[in-house]
Formats: sequence, structure tokens, C-alpha cells
Amino acid sequence: MHKVKTHQVVGYRPIALLSMLVLLPLAACRGPLAGHDPVLVARLNPVLHRLHESGATITARVLELPSGRELYAANLDVPHLPASNMKLVTSAAGLDMFGPEHTFKTYLAFDGQDLWLIGTGDPATGDGRIAQRYDRTTTTVLDEWVQAMQTRGIARVPGDLRYYDGALDSEQVHPSWCHDDLAHWYAAPVSGLNFNDNCVDITVFPTADGEPAGYQIVPPTQDVVVINECVSGKSVRPSISRVPFADIYVLGGGCTKRKALKSKPVLDPGAFFADALRTHLAAAGIVIEGEIVFSPEPLDGVMPPPAEKIVATHESDMIDVMWRINQSSQNLFAECLCKLTGQAHARRQGRAIPGSWPAGEVAIRAFLRHYGIDDRNLEVGDGSGLSRRDRVTARLITDILALMFVHPHADAYQASLAGPGRSGTLGRRMKNLSGQVFAKTGYIRGVRALSGYVRGPDDRWLCFSFIYNDIPASVKPYEALQDEACGILAEWLGTGSE
Repeated sequence: MHKVKTHQVVGYRPIALLSMLVLLPLAACRGPLAGHDPVLVARLNPVLHRLHESGATITARVLELPSGRELYAANLDVPHLPASNMKLVTSAAGLDMFGPEHTFKTYLAFDGQDLWLIGTGDPATGDGRIAQRYDRTTTTVLDEWVQAMQTRGIARVPGDLRYYDGALDSEQVHPSWCHDDLAHWYAAPVSGLNFNDNCVDITVFPTADGEPAGYQIVPPTQDVVVINECVSGKSVRPSISRVPFADIYVLGGGCTKRKALKSKPVLDPGAFFADALRTHLAAAGIVIEGEIVFSPEPLDGVMPPPAEKIVATHESDMIDVMWRINQSSQNLFAECLCKLTGQAHARRQGRAIPGSWPAGEVAIRAFLRHYGIDDRNLEVGDGSGLSRRDRVTARLITDILALMFVHPHADAYQASLAGPGRSGTLGRRMKNLSGQVFAKTGYIRGVRALSGYVRGPDDRWLCFSFIYNDIPASVKPYEALQDEACGILAEWLGTGSE
């Protein structure tokens, strides 16, 4: 059995008393405890509304923590597209459901003549970013499974490689996702079996000038087809595209140096994972003599599989999943967590169902209502914010941030957020506010969102949400307004204002 050790979470402050966990959200939802701060209002309004003539709209709010006092608000309850700020909702509900010590499992089992690959919806198996954190690679888990089989004396598989991905439902692509997005990594299909973010990674490198470039594919597979039209020595940027509705990838352009191309999604994640496993085993001399076979039912009809049949178990940590959702804004992870949270919530009600987006919405709303957060202006399309059906308000987002500030898992939640000067989506922004801003970005066409926390001297904290919609052109100017507003919040904290 392999388990990646959970990394140490660095806390920002002591976790508040549990009584505050109940009292704070109720206060935050029912209105401010005092009037808006006139100094902050006078400084934020000209910045946040500077480009209002463009037609862009904003929902915004700032709360003092832990009191929940509302210091500033604009269009507080007007629903807006959140883009990836939807991940703040999904990750809060998921962390509350599972806790930071939870692990997601993927099983390798042997039954009679057949080898089994069994998923539980873990999004992180073979994820390159997580692997790198632990000095591993995408295929390290497959190396460990080879070793586990060899230890068990399994030198060949006389039967089939069967795979089960039914922990999550069969709707792997959300119906509201834009068709043009489906050829890109950020709209990879969501499955009960996931490997390498359900994408292929291809790196090209030059050979002789005028000849086809060389390429390397991760993970190696048998069924993925690459059409190589990339030419060595040609001073045109290399490119990659996917043929619609097929695992066929076309390389184009030129290649003068080694270059990793953008990840591209596959069509069937379970079959892709099984193909990668079979290919890796064959390279190690373990041949599967049968076929790759989809199984609609788990091994022996039970989950987890019988312990005596398990060859190896890969475990992914919740802390790493949270990191990928909020610092890296990895959509697949958010979608899996949304579905898994729905499945776990249903299980608590005595119902055994596959994880699904509708079940995820039920669980998210149950989480919010449990803590007294008003969900009437929330619309849940998916878990990541890629869907244009999602709607949130600044009230909702800041109420969640206020809740998670005093939640028993507050440190894990905050540690998952991006920050200036850190890895993640804020790495190149607000470098002068390093160590002061911890937030989640969000972007889809016409939308720029930023919500999170600002820390000041003497451990003084604010939470904020600035979400722009209907941006007519580039979102960059609105990103600059958000950054400027965060600077104002940090200055306000530094002045000792009341």
C-alpha cells in the first residue's frame, strides 16, 4: 500500500472557539453589526467603480473578522457569475464533509485470472503537480504497482484488465460547458477513475532540420494516436490540437528546442487509465493476455474491494486536493470533490448513489443551511465555475469566508488559497502584499473574480469579495482594480482604523 504523507499545514492564527462557528455566520447573514466604515467606503468606491462606464457590473463586500462587521458593500445580493470563485464554495463544503485528514483511494486488485483497476473518484492519481511536491513523477504510482505485483508473484495476467469507474455517475462532461472548451485541459471529463488529470502531456524536441520533430508522451499508452506534423528547425511555435471526439492529437508548427505542449484531455478517463496501466506493466515484463474490459459493477459487487484481493492502494490526501483546487484552480479536482461531497451527503442520509453534480448541489446547500448561510441567490451549475449557470453574490462568498475563518478546519482552508509571491494563480500579482493576501482568483470570458482574506498588523483580518461581470473586452484592467482594492484593505488594517 502506498500513501503520500500529508504535508504540514502552517496555521495563520489559533482556531477560534467552536461557539463562534455557530454565532458568526448567523450574524453575517442577518446584516452588519455596525455601519459601513466611511474611510474605507470613500477609498474603495472610486477604485472599484472606476470603469463603470464600460457596462461591467460588480458585486462586492468587505467584512471585519472575526466580528463579521460589514465595512463595505456594493450590489451585495445581485447574483453574478463567479468563474473559479465557485471553488471557494465547493472546497468549503468538501472540507467540512471530509476533513483535512481524509484520503481518496484507487485500488489495484487481482481476482481469479483478472486484474482489476477500481476508482473511488480520486482526482489526484498521477497528478504531475502533486507528484512533483513529493519528488515523484506521474507514473511513480504505476512503478509502485509493478513492484506490488512482483512482490505477490504475479508475473502475468492470464485474463482481462477490468476497470470500474462507477463511484461517480456517467455524466462526465457538464451539459452547460461550452463546446469549444472541451478540447482543452480545463474541461477534462470527470470520472470515478482519473489519471494525470485525464490528459495526455506531449513534449516535442528537435531532430535533424527539416525532419519530423521527436516527441514524448506521458503517460505512454497504446490507444492514443499522435499525428506528427511538427518540423525540426522550423522557427514556428509548436502546437497541439485534438481531433473532435477522438483520442487523436495533431502536432504542428516547428521545433528548435525541447518544449512541453499544453495538456490535452482524453475522451474516456477510465479506459485511458487502464491503457496506461497495461502499457506500463508490459514495459516491466508483466503482460495482460486478455483485453481491457469496462465493468459496470465493482469487484464482487462491493466497495471497497475485498481486502484479500487488493494488490495495492494509492491514496491521495485531502490537503493536496484542496491545494490543487484553490491555489492551482484545477477544475477536474473541484468537479470530483463536488460529486464526492454529494455522494457522501447522500450516504449520511442512508442512500448509496454515485456522485453527481445534482447530488453535489444538494450537499452544498445542506452545508450552507447548516451554518445559517442564505443560499437563495446561489445557483449551482458545476463545482469549478466553468459553467455559465453558476451564480453567487458577494454576501454568499464573504459569509463562507467568515465561516471558514473560525471553522475547525480553518487552517487547511486558508492554506489552500493562493497568495502573492507563492505558487498558484496570484504568484505574479500584488507582490508588495506578499504574506498579507490569501485569495482565490476567477476568470471566464467577461468575468474577473477575486475573493479571500487580507491580514494586517496585530493579527487583524478582513475578508472580501470583488466579482466583476459583463466585462466587454480584456479583464486585465479589472484585475488591476482588484489588486488596488486589496492594497487599500491592507493599508486600512495598518492604520488601526475602527
